[in-house]
Amino acid sequence: MSRLQSMLDELKRRRVFRVGAVYAVVAFIIWQVAEIAFPALQLPEWALTLVVVLTIVGFPVAVVLAWAFDITPEGVKRTGPEGAAAERADVPPRLESEPVRKSIVVLPFDNMSPDPQDAYLSDGLTEEIITGLSCCGPLRVISRNSARVLKGTEKDTRTLARELDVQYVLEGSVRKAGNDLRITAQLIDGGTDEHLWSERYSGKLDDVFDMQERLSCSIVDALMLKLSPEEGRRLTGRPIDNAQAYECYLRARQEIWVFTKDSLDRARQHIQNGLEIIGENALLLAGMGYVYFQYANLGLADEEYFEKAEEYARKALQLDPESAEAHIVLGLTNMILRGDLKKGVYHLKQALARKPDDPHALHWLRSMYIHAGRVDEAYPLAERLARVDPLTPISAWGTAPVDVFAGRSDVASEEVTKWFRLEPQNPGALMLCALFLAYCSRYDEARELIRGNLQADNEDFATRMTLLLEGALDGDASRFQEIVTEDFEKWARRDLEFSYFLAGIHALAGLKEEALDWLSNAVDRGFINYPFIAEHDPLLESIRGDPRFQDIAARAKHEWEHFDA
Repeated sequence: MSRLQSMLDELKRRRVFRVGAVYAVVAFIIWQVAEIAFPALQLPEWALTLVVVLTIVGFPVAVVLAWAFDITPEGVKRTGPEGAAAERADVPPRLESEPVRKSIVVLPFDNMSPDPQDAYLSDGLTEEIITGLSCCGPLRVISRNSARVLKGTEKDTRTLARELDVQYVLEGSVRKAGNDLRITAQLIDGGTDEHLWSERYSGKLDDVFDMQERLSCSIVDALMLKLSPEEGRRLTGRPIDNAQAYECYLRARQEIWVFTKDSLDRARQHIQNGLEIIGENALLLAGMGYVYFQYANLGLADEEYFEKAEEYARKALQLDPESAEAHIVLGLTNMILRGDLKKGVYHLKQALARKPDDPHALHWLRSMYIHAGRVDEAYPLAERLARVDPLTPISAWGTAPVDVFAGRSDVASEEVTKWFRLEPQNPGALMLCALFLAYCSRYDEARELIRGNLQADNEDFATRMTLLLEGALDGDASRFQEIVTEDFEKWARRDLEFSYFLAGIHALAGLKEEALDWLSNAVDRGFINYPFIAEHDPLLESIRGDPRFQDIAARAKHEWEHFDA
């Protein structure tokens, strides 16, 4: 779009043309009235001239005011740039912002049971309410990941609502004594601290589904949300219609988030118990698939566990073609196990079609679009992720990773390193933030970040990657042979992102042939962000003149141009 066209569009948006036209009509009317009335009032001739001069002088003043201010229902306000902030000309265009929706945070329900071990039930009920409400298109729901962070918070309702940018807060408690169950809940206006609705539900553990359904429907009614038939069906759906099996599922989900082998072993056993109670069930099967995926993803098992994850997810889809959880697992296994980015994107889009605010689906689809060089499609996903999951550090990172892979080298260092500053104990956060500083050509800052925070005695994959990056930044490749073992290489080669990272690190260290090998593997596995590879990545500068690089880049360009999922 030309500068002239952009200026014309901005003048229209700020209603400058409309104000100018109205002003001209009013001025003309004033002149006509003055021409008739002034002689009758025996005013001097110069009075008419003065009126004309004043209205002419006032025209540019009216135009300037129209440009700078808007009259809104809340009063006169300064006109902001289009969107939330003025966009730079070199930033890829972003999709239009999603429509304004009502918003809510569901605080973790308190466990009022005599047995502290029953906390899984209050936590599980919180997550199920969040999951159900997240299916309601007119409502933005803070994710269960962020809600979990708020457990035991001492912040008042107004503060929470302001910090999370939500209108409503739901809080409650669960009491389980034997087979008896009581749930209390109250809906609060986050701006006024006014209690809008409260209710108590009592019954047996077997009644938990009825109580959960009634609670969710009461919230929808209190907020006067209009749901489509499909949204209503999902809100009241019962993916597990057996209280004991449901209990197994909740216990398993709690263990999955611990991310250790022992916790995954316990999660697998809980899900197996649930399957033995009710037989094959889509949610339980998808949950088992995710457990097996995490075994392999965390380096605790080989590829056969990816295959098991895929097998369970496919069984889940056979039972329930609408299973978002199964689509997420298949999206991940296709990307990592199969190297099929298109199928990965397809399954993640299917998951989001069923659960538009699912943070896992948003995170992974954002990453896949970055890998595919579709940064304009990644931006709105990153923005939505930051809004629905603001307290999870990697989600709160926002658009910074998209900006970097879009070729912006001027992203503020505070934004590039935000994830690490929110989670300084996470070696993965250190690795990626240091690497992204290097992608912005800030080598000194990357080196300083590593030296001040690297725990070199750790033996996890991310720490070893960071050690390689530190060596490359120092021009010291002596440690590469020691770190890039056969197991390390086998692990990294199946992952398109790690393969691409290693291509840049080897190139920076002067290991050109190894860099080209890693880059070729990354492209074969689906990293086809051609603009970044060919133009923006400073780490690859030393190999861009190599004929092999030209061939690899041409392959990436072809796949990038023909990518359609």
